[in-house]
Amino acid sequence: MNRILQASRPGQWAIMIAVAAAAAVLIVGTASAGASSEIEGVWSFTGGKVDIVPIPGGKFEGIVVSPTKFAECEHLVGEHMWTDITPQPDGSFWGLHQWFHGAPKCERNPDLGPTAWRVLREANGSRYLRVCFSEPGSTSQPTIAANGAPKEASEDAAHQVNYGCDNSELIASLPVTSSSSSSGSVSTPVERLTLPAAKQCLRPGRFTIRLREPKYDPFKTVTILYGGRKLAGTRKGEYVLATLNLKGLTKSHFTVKVRATTVLGHRLSASRTYRLCKRGKSHKHHKHTNKAGKKG
Repeated sequence: MNRILQASRPGQWAIMIAVAAAAAVLIVGTASAGASSEIEGVWSFTGGKVDIVPIPGGKFEGIVVSPTKFAECEHLVGEHMWTDITPQPDGSFWGLHQWFHGAPKCERNPDLGPTAWRVLREANGSRYLRVCFSEPGSTSQPTIAANGAPKEASEDAAHQVNYGCDNSELIASLPVTSSSSSSGSVSTPVERLTLPAAKQCLRPGRFTIRLREPKYDPFKTVTILYGGRKLAGTRKGEYVLATLNLKGLTKSHFTVKVRATTVLGHRLSASRTYRLCKRGKSHKHHKHTNKAGKKG
């Protein structure tokens, strides 16, 4: 379903923006300082994707960047689904998972569920993330042993897990705004805004701006400026589209400016000037005359 983007998203998107904005700005600053933890990255989770990012105080949070459904309800893009992820002396992490009251309303449950995380290694050395849950309001903290236990449901009780465990695949390193950062063999997505090329002149009519969402870090807000006015953009798949009507434009060129903020708090901008094709010269039809002055 298409959604309209302006300076801020309406409805549910606007709510997510307000909740995430302050933390997201701090995330960016923290991520650039000091060594990264092996839990940082873009992880698959029950059909969606979650970015686990550092926050002040040496802790981490999991932000949904592709909708994921856990139990009955869907976690939407921009939600801070995992919070207070705290490193433990044994190498695991403890924190909280956001639960919902059941379908169809799927209202956020103020009681969070104690959760455990541990990064484990496959035989080939690749990382995967094991996550074990307890239901909201539980007083017992789940644990994950160095060997990944509990591996079977029969082991859950010994590790204070009452809602099972799940494994997540590492998809990529956290997105960056510069290609100077990399993380070994794991790909590092680079975020940038790209406007349509301006090599050819444009004819009067409709001109569509297509903005592709950054990989693993969707737009939170998008502002498109044309002639000093803000244009509404329509979300379609991985793109935000805005249409300009160039009919009647008297200037020979015009500039489009775009400012965007992602769910991780990255600020992106782009500007490009386009030119209109010159109007063809008007040719009047004249009647030819011969040397005698007679009309031919």
